[in-house]
Amino acid sequence: MKAFVAVFLLILAGCLRISAQECYRVMFYNVENLFDISDDALTQDEEFTPRGKKHWTKDRYVDKLRSLARVVDSVGGGEWPLVVGMAEVENRRVLGDLTRKTRLARGKYGIVHQDSPDGRGIDVALLYRKDCMEILSEEFLRVAFPEDTTVKTRDVLYAKGVALGVDTLHIFVCHFPSMRGGEKQSEWKRERAAAVVRAKVDSLFRINRDAAVVIMGDLNGKANTPAHRILCPQAGSRDFHSGELYNPGYYLLNASHGSYRYRGQWQTIDHILVSGNLLNGKSSLRATPKTEVYSASFLLEEDKKYFGFKPFPTYKGPRYTGGFSDHLPVYIGIGKIIPFNYQPTLSFKFKGKR
Repeated sequence: MKAFVAVFLLILAGCLRISAQECYRVMFYNVENLFDISDDALTQDEEFTPRGKKHWTKDRYVDKLRSLARVVDSVGGGEWPLVVGMAEVENRRVLGDLTRKTRLARGKYGIVHQDSPDGRGIDVALLYRKDCMEILSEEFLRVAFPEDTTVKTRDVLYAKGVALGVDTLHIFVCHFPSMRGGEKQSEWKRERAAAVVRAKVDSLFRINRDAAVVIMGDLNGKANTPAHRILCPQAGSRDFHSGELYNPGYYLLNASHGSYRYRGQWQTIDHILVSGNLLNGKSSLRATPKTEVYSASFLLEEDKKYFGFKPFPTYKGPRYTGGFSDHLPVYIGIGKIIPFNYQPTLSFKFKGKR
């Protein structure tokens, strides 16, 4: 019987494939301090003003916007990404400037964002292609610390939408608390954030075990941390089941590259998690089974202290370097599932071709 089931699954996998005509990239990028140049009296953003420690001028701000737009364009690989999750954006104004005043205007992106209680005023956000995705609802999940009300962190963004006209996609964008004070000493904060996300995901699975879920974000931890295990107990499994979450980037745990470099050591702390039905063919959408780190040469600089290369940031301490971010973007592909022997009657043209 087991042999029969195995053969059947192989046949099923061979009969389905992601439509080459409509496969889009889903990316996450910690953009490192995308601030406007105005001082917000309610947040600690003073250093990112023309008179602040960073001497954050309009010219530097515009250069940052253009640089980030170049990255999103490049990650798309010839087609604008379907969605772009971002961390460390100050407000809706910077997102508006990014999507309207740079090359991203051609991608026709909508914005999901809300100011959060983070002390520095940095939030998460979601950009989505309005020609490929319809947002049905959005919610911002508060991560609270009643035992220490001085601790503030970013809200978790949750958006529900119809992707590529075929299925509902539930998207979460996260930026978990940092390791400030020590990794072990601060892990409880990230566990709290993970529990908030997991509770919402479980509520979706109770309604529909085949819900299509994507969680992306800077989780400030590798794929084997306690917080990550709360989110994704099956992280490295290759046996995909609906109603469970998986990490297509688990293989990066011991890789010689990653999304972030600390003291000469690469690690991946930026993740994209997906529900099992996006990998096992039980959704009208299908995700590629491997998260990629986008490490184009223009995003890197020489690591003169530890040798090798590292992400090219905007600042090194107080010194402006004009780079991109101290993180690298990560992405997966998502497309429609079509029969393997499907033959389109019309030739395809990229919807976002430019």
